[in-house]
Amino acid sequence: MRKTAIEQYRLGDLVSFVQGVNSARAERQYGLVDVIYYDQSSFEKDFNHEEGFVEEMTKVLFNDYSLNEGDIVISNSLQQATMVGKTNAGKVPSINFTKVDFKDGEIDKRYFIYLFNNYSLVKRQKEREVQGNIIPKIPIRALNDLKVPIVPMDKQIKIGRIYTDILKLQAKLNRYSELIEQFTNGVLEETLKENENHE
Repeated sequence: MRKTAIEQYRLGDLVSFVQGVNSARAERQYGLVDVIYYDQSSFEKDFNHEEGFVEEMTKVLFNDYSLNEGDIVISNSLQQATMVGKTNAGKVPSINFTKVDFKDGEIDKRYFIYLFNNYSLVKRQKEREVQGNIIPKIPIRALNDLKVPIVPMDKQIKIGRIYTDILKLQAKLNRYSELIEQFTNGVLEETLKENENHE
């Protein structure tokens, strides 16, 4: 039985990248006033799943500039992608972020996140394309040219779900680790206090 090669696609053929808004020009260029920006702390909340995981994709609720729950955002400085959670819906991505718009449903969102964040061939391509000394980032032109493997949609969904399940498990393990550390520190402090009282 012959193995069939997995087809490689340019990301630019599957998605489009929308650069975040420069806050200094937001009102003049886009007519945006009183904007709440999606910033680094917003990204970290979504990336670390502090509000839980987005289970179902919601309908589009906001304008073209705002993020919806379930949208995919890339941190330009970290070169990592995440899915926008409920508490960050409605925010406008700042210039430090790139929104990913999916074309024609050829790539699953969770599969995209797995490929972009963890797939070794994509990681190597990203490392080659990083520009800038102070704040390294990948230009949109280079993002468009990244090559990714595309498997049938049912396999994409399965891989994306497995990746999400691993992230959930990691989040729980991190939380357990924090609780064990707090408990251990509490016990050790009590032990020291008891020893001080006996002296």
